[in-house]
Amino acid sequence: MSLSERVRRRVETLHAETGSSLVEFVMLAVLVLIPVIYFILGVAGVQAAAYASIGASDQAAKMYVGGSEDLAPGVRAARSQAAATAALQDFGIAPTQAQISMSCPKGSCDNDGDLVTFTVVVRVPVPLIPDMGSWQSTLVTVSSTSTQVQAG
Repeated sequence: MSLSERVRRRVETLHAETGSSLVEFVMLAVLVLIPVIYFILGVAGVQAAAYASIGASDQAAKMYVGGSEDLAPGVRAARSQAAATAALQDFGIAPTQAQISMSCPKGSCDNDGDLVTFTVVVRVPVPLIPDMGSWQSTLVTVSSTSTQVQAG
């Protein structure tokens, strides 16, 4: 076999594999990028839930103890609930994903010096997996607590 024949065969084999690197790149990109994107969606959901729960609990506690002293406890609780819901919605958290609870360690929340505690628990769903019936896909649950002193 002469040198020219070997060169010709080598060039023909190179032409026969034309386009295979593109296919390999696309397959590798799909196999690597999809899990990375899925991971980023999950981390972003957890981050949003963490920030939302902190903001919601803090705003709810501040709304309860702040403002005028002549408001009834029911009105204060409704304002706090509305503030917490608004803070959750700012981060794209649906009201069905969160539980907002209020507690007063001394039993009363309306006297001067009483502590008012709000706890917000947010359920972070698994990205791209819908809830089916009573089953809820949950990646993690994030909670935050905020306490303010009643200075009415």
